[in-house]
Amino acid sequence: MMDTVQTLCFRGRRLYVNGVNVNPMALYPPVELPVSPSTPMLSSLVHWDHSDNWRVPTADQFTATSASSFASTVEVDVSSPELEDAYMTGHAIDRRPLFPGTGYMVLAWRQLARMIGRTYQQTPVCFNDVHIHRATILPSSGKSAMHSMSRVSSYCQLR
Repeated sequence: MMDTVQTLCFRGRRLYVNGVNVNPMALYPPVELPVSPSTPMLSSLVHWDHSDNWRVPTADQFTATSASSFASTVEVDVSSPELEDAYMTGHAIDRRPLFPGTGYMVLAWRQLARMIGRTYQQTPVCFNDVHIHRATILPSSGKSAMHSMSRVSSYCQLR
């Protein structure tokens, strides 16, 4: 029984994250308002868990936060063999260097870690439903900019 409930909750959550307007109240009969005075109060059943400490932004940080603060640009520089990204010129198809598919996942991972104020090595992730729509051809020498954006959801979009 519990597996069924967990599966239903997981699927409902996935639908909501994918943009489907889930109405859980449709699962229950309508409530007639006002409720009777003998209805038990829920406040005695709700308890706060204060064991975690969360970073709270200051007023200046909060007002500086916008959609663009969750966007970042990573430059891939393959202009010299001594540079960190030079190995990517060896990842080629038809003699054209391509940005590796796993590189997109690392960019999304780094973006997530940056949003929560950690390094990506300290942030475990699990990738599901990864779709790479097209290859990014890198210049044979020089720089290429990779832009990443993340909405307030579990999705990260790279372009």
